Amino acid sequence: LPSLLLLTVVFQALLGMWTVTLLLFPPVVMGHLLGGFTTFALLILLVLQSGDWLRYRAQARDFMRWLAIAGLIVLICQIALGGWTSSNYAAIACPDFPTCQAQWWPAGMNFHAAFAWHGIGPDYPGGILPQAARMTIHVTHRVGALVTFLTLLGTSLVFMLKGGNRGLKWLGALVGVLVLTQVGIGIGMIKLGLPLPLADAHNGVAALLLGS
Repeated sequence: LPSLLLLTVVFQALLGMWTVTLLLFPPVVMGHLLGGFTTFALLILLVLQSGDWLRYRAQARDFMRWLAIAGLIVLICQIALGGWTSSNYAAIACPDFPTCQAQWWPAGMNFHAAFAWHGIGPDYPGGILPQAARMTIHVTHRVGALVTFLTLLGTSLVFMLKGGNRGLKWLGALVGVLVLTQVGIGIGMIKLGLPLPLADAHNGVAALLLGS
């Protein structure tokens, strides 16, 4: 695990260099974000394995473990979607909530342009995607947020009700508080015009959710 952590940090340094040299190429920018989350998660895992924290794992029922794994996978996908939204400057594509451009499912969305490979070479600062593609990315991130919210809130309730010890119950409660906070921050970002402190908080709470 320490070796893996070291390799991750080295790769993060390379991604940081490529972020600049490739002119904010979205896959690299998103990878840099995911690398930061990976580093944070590995550090938490290192702390857990270095102490006696993993004793709680033995007291979790099998279905709870699988539920936690499912929640983790859904959360990772949503974090990746968030990185794609940010790196393509799609956060401003839908300035209203709960609708997007005053529509529940905006007309003219373009999934191919939103998630296609656009190649290395263009100057990506400010984004190169048309409004329809950015709107598609934003709406997809909102749908992912709904799926993540339901999955993690359900996981939280199961752990609070079925946890075999106080540690698991408190961990379930922590997940619930964090996911509610994250949804509130996301809505606040849209309503208030993406203020930087809320954008930073959105990343920070996502990292805490990943850790929990």
